[in-house]
Amino acid sequence: MLVGVSAICWALWLCRNDAVFQKLYPNSFLQVIFGGTYWARLWSQLSKEQAMKSLKNLCQRLEGVIMELFNRGGWNFRSIIEM
Repeated sequence: MLVGVSAICWALWLCRNDAVFQKLYPNSFLQVIFGGTYWARLWSQLSKEQAMKSLKNLCQRLEGVIMELFNRGGWNFRSIIEM
């Protein structure tokens, strides 16, 4: 749980730095969420095997739920997210 929260905070911080210093603004808050899951997966490699599998599974589930929610609302997230 702590790794996931830390990853989202890190993704927010990086997004903020891009906005302040490079004048790059995210197309969507989904970039922050998917950035957070990217960092969580990357950091999970430093964990023990079971924790790594669990964290990767949670990241996949979170991404799936988010995409499904927005897809149901008719929002085409694929044309907006650029990582």
